[in-house]
Amino acid sequence: MKAHNNTLAETLSSGEKKVESKIKIFKESFAVFLFNFGELLAGGLAVYFVSLVLAKRWVIMIYPLVLGVRGAINGVLSGRLSTGLHTKLIEPSLRKNTSYYYSILTSIYTLSLISSLTIGTLAFILSIIFYEIAIGEFALIIFSCIVTKAIALLITVPFTSLLGFLAYRRGLDPDVVVYPISSTVADIWATIAYIITLSMAFSFGLAGNIILYAIGLGFILTVLCLTYRFRKETEYWKTLKEAFFSVLIVGLIEAIGGFFLSRIKTQMERSPGILLVYPALMATTGSAGAIFGSISTTKLVLGLTQPSFKGIRNELSDLTQIGAASFILYFIYSLAAYVSETTLTVFLIPLLCFFITFPAITLIAFSMAILTFVKGLDPDNFVIPFETALTDTLLTLTLTSLILTFY
Repeated sequence: MKAHNNTLAETLSSGEKKVESKIKIFKESFAVFLFNFGELLAGGLAVYFVSLVLAKRWVIMIYPLVLGVRGAINGVLSGRLSTGLHTKLIEPSLRKNTSYYYSILTSIYTLSLISSLTIGTLAFILSIIFYEIAIGEFALIIFSCIVTKAIALLITVPFTSLLGFLAYRRGLDPDVVVYPISSTVADIWATIAYIITLSMAFSFGLAGNIILYAIGLGFILTVLCLTYRFRKETEYWKTLKEAFFSVLIVGLIEAIGGFFLSRIKTQMERSPGILLVYPALMATTGSAGAIFGSISTTKLVLGLTQPSFKGIRNELSDLTQIGAASFILYFIYSLAAYVSETTLTVFLIPLLCFFITFPAITLIAFSMAILTFVKGLDPDNFVIPFETALTDTLLTLTLTSLILTFY
């Protein structure tokens, strides 16, 4: 998320000068949030295939994990790609590129496999403790996670790369262009991959399961071969080392949200409108937090605010503009949910989510900005993935609580 949010932050880096427009942050935030409309397609797919998505509690449990950890990994790829293009370490071409580029791709595949194993194991442990599923389902859960990631990578990696290459060739800044577009496309495709995987697991009997396990084993073998091929490349181990911890932490945090989402399986069966807007709510919430965090970090570096919670008073103007832009999107999502069900409750729940979560997200984002400034952490590999995971989980917990209250 750092990439396109830095555009907003740079509007503040002109020293003590006043911005040309008092609503500049609002306009730029709103422009960024517009990309999140694509998340309604992801939610629409989940609703259309609701019988698959809600087939078992562990199935809906892994959905926020799939979206959240995918976002962290795609963020790492976008950040590395943009930096590599600027520093000439990556050529703007998929074919005959540098070892640096292919090392990064290999590390992305490895991180995806590790995150899949983590997600699957967490989902199994929670399911066996709270839902008493059969131990024999462990392999199905693990391979469902692996295959979802494998299918998702088929599109997201080349799409993100080609988008960065095209932006670079046309004189655009990949930092600004790549993540906001690729993240939405990645979420949509991750949902498609999720549904394809669930179809193999539950809709095509033994043949589907055989294909599922074959794809999973093929992906594992591919990652092992690529790891052996690039085992001596410094960039492979550097990316893996720096991003591994954040991906693991994101998985653990998102698992909390996934577990609570699984607790409202029955309610979502009766109210699929919430499932329709869920990915969009997650994306907009994460964007708002990342934008505010990026702006706050820049102000801290420039000495325009102090590294304590008192400094948030200097952020009220920006915060109000970001909040206003977020609220407009939340209102539209509420309308979308209402159209799908025509009940007042489903209209109010997204709006209540906004009023409950936005103040908390503000504190999380500002806290992470202070942490970034004081500790000198890398926003691409740690701060932004961690911050996004916290905001995703907070949204899911709030949404779950509201649904349990009103249904």
